[in-house]
Amino acid sequence: MLFNLLMSDTDEEEVQSRTIKISVVGESATGKTSLCTRYLSGGGTTATAASGTQGAEVMAGQCLGLRPPVPLQLCDVAGNALSTRMLDNYLYASDVILFVYDLTNLQSFEKLNTWFETIKHIFDAEQKKPVMALFGNKSDLEHQRAVRLSCVQKFASEHLLENFKGSARTGEMVNNAFTNLVARVLGAKVRRAFANGRSPIVRESETRPQEPTTSLIMTRKAVRRAQRTASSSVCSVV
Repeated sequence: MLFNLLMSDTDEEEVQSRTIKISVVGESATGKTSLCTRYLSGGGTTATAASGTQGAEVMAGQCLGLRPPVPLQLCDVAGNALSTRMLDNYLYASDVILFVYDLTNLQSFEKLNTWFETIKHIFDAEQKKPVMALFGNKSDLEHQRAVRLSCVQKFASEHLLENFKGSARTGEMVNNAFTNLVARVLGAKVRRAFANGRSPIVRESETRPQEPTTSLIMTRKAVRRAQRTASSSVCSVV
C-alpha cells in the first residue's frame, strides 16, 4: 500500500535528507527479526534466522510506502539486551521504539512492563522523546492466543502507545504499522484507505480546504499536483 505525504517544498527536502531510526525491542522469539526483514523485503518471503539476534543488528532501507521514500535504519535489539548495559547505546537517537510481543506467549507480553519502564528511564533526561508503539506478532496464530485483548488495550492506554496486531509470517499489518509510525515522526497522519487502495497522509496542522476539481482557475501548485497525480500510479509530494 502506498501513501501520499503532503508537505511544503522545505519539508520535502528535510524528509529526503533525514534517516528515521526505528528500534524494535521485546523478548526473544517474538519475531522481531522476521518483522524487520519482512518490512524491508517489501512483503516478500522472509527467512527465519537459525539463531537469535546477538546484541543488536542494524538494517538499512527505505519506507517505500511514502512518496518520496524515507530513509530508514531498523535496529533489531536482542531479547537479552534488557539485562545489559548496552541497551542505552542500541537505542541512541531512536525516533521510534516498537515493543513487540508474541500474542501466543503470555510471558513475552508481561515482560513488556520491564522493557517499557527501562526504556522510559533511558529517555527521561532526553528532550526529544521517541514515538512508542506496541505490536502483537503472530496474528496468523490467533487461535492459539494467550494474551487477552483487554490486557493489551489496557497496557496501550496506560502508556499512551499506538497498538498494532499483525504477522511477520504473512505480512499482515506490517507495512501499515511501520508506515504509520514513520508518518507520525514526520508530523503527519494516515487517513482511512480509499476504494482504489490509496491512503493520503496529511499534516495534522493542515486546515486549508482542498481546491475544487471543477474550478476553472487553478493555482500553479494545484496544476502541478494534478499533473503528478495523472502521470503516476502513486501519489507524489507537493
